[in-house]
Amino acid sequence: MDTKPAARISDSAICDGIKTRIHRGGYAPGQRLIEVDLAEEFSVGRGRIREIFKTLVGEGYLEFIKNRGVYVRRFTRAEILEMGRVREVLEGLAARLAAETELTVEQRALLRALQNRMDEAEASNDVDRYNSENFQYHAAICAIANNRHVEQSLARVRLPLYRLQLPRSFSSDSMASSNRDHQVITSSILAGKPDAAEAAMRAHVHAGNQHVARLAEEHFR
Repeated sequence: MDTKPAARISDSAICDGIKTRIHRGGYAPGQRLIEVDLAEEFSVGRGRIREIFKTLVGEGYLEFIKNRGVYVRRFTRAEILEMGRVREVLEGLAARLAAETELTVEQRALLRALQNRMDEAEASNDVDRYNSENFQYHAAICAIANNRHVEQSLARVRLPLYRLQLPRSFSSDSMASSNRDHQVITSSILAGKPDAAEAAMRAHVHAGNQHVARLAEEHFR
């Protein structure tokens, strides 16, 4: 009989598991996470779960509320708009840098493939697929830009987490106009036009911010 002990799960694997569950809606914005339950689920000590909570609070996924516990972070409208203003500048810079880059064959193919997949998602009105491809698209532009300062700064304000608390119509209502923006951004980067790429990206993110500003208060704290 094999009595080999089970492999020890790493803290990073537990963090990734919790983040994946949040992104997929397994944990809703504002939901309390129970330390003892997670310790039992991952077969680790409660001390490790407390340290993981601290990491996820620092990354913006969770929030600690004194005398109440740890919760999946829920954003105010002001917080989302603050992140959006920063994203407007940084995403625009990423698009500019990408357009200034001498793109490889692989990078060109990737941008075209991502754009085609967003076009298909829009045509079939597949909001979930569009949101997934949209996230990959912006990440790809940032990778092509190849500036670690931009990438690190964007990672702190590009959390897709806040979208989980917004109505589904937030994405479906703006999908067509959002993708038109993407088409302009894509063509500008492929054509090596930095001014046009930056302007189109900044206008694109700004439009999303304006959409947030118009939403009903019920979607925020």
